Amino acid sequence: MPEVQGLGATPTSLYKEILYSESEVDARIAVMAVDITRNYKGTDSLFVSLLNGALPFTAKLMRAIQRHDPHFHPNVQSMIVSRYGSSREPGQPHLVTDLPPDYRVLTKRHVVLLDDLVDGGGTTDFTERHLYGYGAETVERIVLVKKLKKPPVNCSLAMYGFEAPDLWLTGMGMDNAHLAPEANRWAGWIAIANTD
Repeated sequence: MPEVQGLGATPTSLYKEILYSESEVDARIAVMAVDITRNYKGTDSLFVSLLNGALPFTAKLMRAIQRHDPHFHPNVQSMIVSRYGSSREPGQPHLVTDLPPDYRVLTKRHVVLLDDLVDGGGTTDFTERHLYGYGAETVERIVLVKKLKKPPVNCSLAMYGFEAPDLWLTGMGMDNAHLAPEANRWAGWIAIANTD
């Protein structure tokens, strides 16, 4: 298991358990890319990536789309919507960074919202309402990981990559601030986080 090494510190495990390896993540994203190309090519769609979490997923997904169909050119923009303050305690979602001004009129456009994870659904719910406020015709959500909650989250997804237990996850956009700021965000795997 990979470990974090600090100055004079005992090595700390980066995770408790790998759920999906990097090769499994890449293979699943390649399949999603095929489906996305089929569903959205030829439409006036805007892909909106929710930073920072969705950035690794979005980057891998767009590369997979390019490999699958180099004639499909998704228009990708980003927003930052956060539920966390400096203490990392969850709160109400709030807009940190909006779409660029040229993309704030979405009348008759189809928006595809990309995120790393759907947990309670609050962040994507908030963002969806915000995008409809700009006149979007439709907003569809595509996430890399859907948590298995009890009771299940009432959140409509157009597509998701993996299901995972209702535990703190890390990797592929999901950081573990318990280890270090931004720890594991850029890892290619998805794991249960080490919170010890």
